[in-house]
Amino acid sequence: MAILVTRSGPAGRNFAQRLAADGYAVAHYAPVEPGPPAAPATVRRQLLDALPIDILIAPSAQSLRQLSQLLTLDQLGAPVVVVPGPGSAKVAADLGFGRIVFPTLEGSSERILELPELADVAGARVVIAAAAGGRSLIQQRLRAQGARVRRLEVYQRVAVPPTPDILQALSDQQSWVTLLASGGALSALRQQLPQQCWLRLVSQAMIAPSARVAQQAEAAGCNAVITASGADDDSMLTALGRVGPRYSAVRYPLSDHS
Repeated sequence: MAILVTRSGPAGRNFAQRLAADGYAVAHYAPVEPGPPAAPATVRRQLLDALPIDILIAPSAQSLRQLSQLLTLDQLGAPVVVVPGPGSAKVAADLGFGRIVFPTLEGSSERILELPELADVAGARVVIAAAAGGRSLIQQRLRAQGARVRRLEVYQRVAVPPTPDILQALSDQQSWVTLLASGGALSALRQQLPQQCWLRLVSQAMIAPSARVAQQAEAAGCNAVITASGADDDSMLTALGRVGPRYSAVRYPLSDHS
């Protein structure tokens, strides 16, 4: 069997290389990659208009990276920074953010809303730095609690077609475990892959980073979904250990987009 890593950017590439170095058969294909917002100057003005910020909610590591490109830390001040898990918390710390909090279980919107820092937000100035087309549950709940919420789209997801190498690997190898980075990655796999490749993946094990993504995978037709406690490396590796024994160390070339 082989493992398909769908996480984008350097983090996905590094994770795939880590798995390969440990002797796993692995391929890396991120069907969606983050891109800058369509109008960066407009988003920068919107961020400046939202200052000062009491609570900054960053649903992904990419939103943190993009924020650091749009405003300096001095401009952002010292808000409480809410992220979905330990992986994005490390990115936040590396970028220089302070007062970072995240749920101890999975990083879903529902778990984020259970954080004590979001229990009493009446009158608080909250900015949600999200991707275009992301969920609005946090925004709705916090507004209902009296917070002054602005949701700003600081990046967008760009579809990436599979390379010939990836298509060849998916055709040659019969058995796969797919590590889903997000619900968006699941949807993009279905849209970007040829039907035969998609059916091969969805008919076998998929590891989801949250209960919500697990439900989406089941709705897409996967009957062997394992829910990890998050999207970070350690959570995915723990869930992978529940699939079965270590796979043979067959090597596949990484995607040009990895």
